[in-house]
This record gives sequence, structure tokens and C-alpha cells, in this order.
Amino acid sequence: MTQKKVLVGAIGKPYGIKGWVKINSYTEPVNNILAYQPWYVAAPGKTPSLSLIEIIDSRLHGQQILVLFSNSTTPESAGRYTNYKIYVERGNFFPLAEKEYYWTDLEGLKVYTCENAYLGIIQAVFATGANDVLVITDKKRHLIPFLLDQTIKSIDLENKTMIVDWDAEF
Repeated sequence: MTQKKVLVGAIGKPYGIKGWVKINSYTEPVNNILAYQPWYVAAPGKTPSLSLIEIIDSRLHGQQILVLFSNSTTPESAGRYTNYKIYVERGNFFPLAEKEYYWTDLEGLKVYTCENAYLGIIQAVFATGANDVLVITDKKRHLIPFLLDQTIKSIDLENKTMIVDWDAEF
């Protein structure tokens, strides 16, 4: 059985003359992307057809992550990967403490109110300055703050459901 692949970053422009590339990490902290290996890459703008890519070296350069691929020894060969998306297997993620969740695990959950009214399915999660926000869609679109024990009453990953304290009409 194949594991779920999760988007964790994108490949930026070449860096230097030896084939290094800049990495745009979607992980937090950003250097966690280096711990999630192997990497699978997909060309931009296409239905993801994933190819395994071998990393032979990586380093932090200030706040920037740089990577050297085994088949990339010049800026030209590195440049062909610009804007490729980086995926990893979900099973490679670090274990979390109780009541901590990866966004990818929340996406797809069915959401119900405390009164058992169906709100929809979590389509996305995004960060704001104050808290994360769930994007839930069905007949209506709901933006619900992800505040555990406040708006979020329970999460059941096995049954793919979430209970929220939210007005279905809001």
C-alpha cells in the first residue's frame, strides 16, 4: 500500500555555479523539510507525476535552505527543477504531542456543530497572526478559527470527523 504524499515545499532558483538550488519550505520550522526524506518532485502546472530525487548535500545559508541533487552539477541542470513541487510520505513526519495536529491530517475531515448540524468538509487550513483558520465548504463556506477546547470541541482522526462550537447559519 502506498503512503499518502504531502506537499512540503517547492524548488526555487539555482544558487551558485555548482548546481545548488534554493528551497522554499512549507514546513515549520522551515528546516524540518530536510528531515523528511526521501523527496518526490513534480513539475509545475501538471497533475502530479512524482519522481524520486536524490539529495547529496544540503545546508542552511542564512535563512535560506540550499540543496544539491545527485543529477544537478551546473546552474543549467539545476534550473530545470525551478518551481517543481516537493512531496514526502506522510509517515516520515515527526510524532506530535496530544492535541497537536498536522494540517494535512485535518484536511478532508467532516465537520459537525455541537448540535450535530453538518457544516461540510475541511478543504484547507491557513495561518493568520492570531490563530490557524479552517476552510470548511459544503452548501456554504465557513471560516472557523482553530482554537482547541474553544471553537474546536473534538477531533476524531480515525472516523474523519470534527465537532465545532459554531453556528451553522453564521
